[in-house]
Amino acid sequence: MTAPGLLYETLGSTAALLSAAAWALSSILFRRLGEKASPSGMNLGKCILGSVALGAIILIIGMKPVPVRDFIFLGLSGLLGIALGDTLFFTALMSLGPRLALLLGALGPVFTVILAVIFLGERPSLLAWTGIVTTIAGVNWVIWESVPKEAEGRSHKLTGIKYGVLSIFCNAAGIILAKVGVSSVSALDGTFIRFLWGMAGLLIAGAFSGKLKGWLAPFGDRKTIKLLLSAVFVAIFGGFWLFLFALKHIDVSIAVILNETAPLFVLPLAYFMLKEKISPRSVIGAAIAVSGVVLLFIH
Repeated sequence: MTAPGLLYETLGSTAALLSAAAWALSSILFRRLGEKASPSGMNLGKCILGSVALGAIILIIGMKPVPVRDFIFLGLSGLLGIALGDTLFFTALMSLGPRLALLLGALGPVFTVILAVIFLGERPSLLAWTGIVTTIAGVNWVIWESVPKEAEGRSHKLTGIKYGVLSIFCNAAGIILAKVGVSSVSALDGTFIRFLWGMAGLLIAGAFSGKLKGWLAPFGDRKTIKLLLSAVFVAIFGGFWLFLFALKHIDVSIAVILNETAPLFVLPLAYFMLKEKISPRSVIGAAIAVSGVVLLFIH
């Protein structure tokens, strides 16, 4: 590999890891925000502020022409991964908390492989199947430790798990579409396009459902808008932009696996910022799940 190629691969890998840390932090911030705003409202607020912030930067540095094909792929990625996927994730986040919601996301690569077996006829190696079993075991070990025995609390947690799984499917599809669309587009431009489409999708959904005003009402409070600004800044420039940068310079599989280390980053953040009690079982389970994802992609 040439020196420039090695440099970009290193930068891409570093960006994916930093993106994971950013997702962990933004999940903590959005969890706090969710005490005042609905999941759809949080997502719409994120998309509006994100589009404005990214648009302002692009006005200054300029934007190159985007091929229609890439624009459509990035747009569809925004609708699936941001408008729908992130709304489902925020719903799961409020039920499960950031630690469990991010850990559940480690199942994303597992579902991708299983779907490839069913629909594409792929035959994963023994090592890949070991990774699948390891990831599922790690996630389940932590998830079921946190599911209460009481019927009401149990139902609440299971609902969060359901929405979390649905968000995984949407985000997986969004990642594939984004990988295709960002091929000839800068990471910044690609992120802007995805946010525009995500915002448009949520505005249309809110208008047709008659809930748009209710979604935006909580952001009239100054403290709430400050918290939203902090969460959006971390999510956009830490999570979305760095991950698209990583997708542009390294393989999807490598970018995804590094990005799936977010559960490890969220453990200390949840302990210090949310005062959550982190059991040894949670730490070991998260490490097992992440190691399973590693096995899945090195087979």
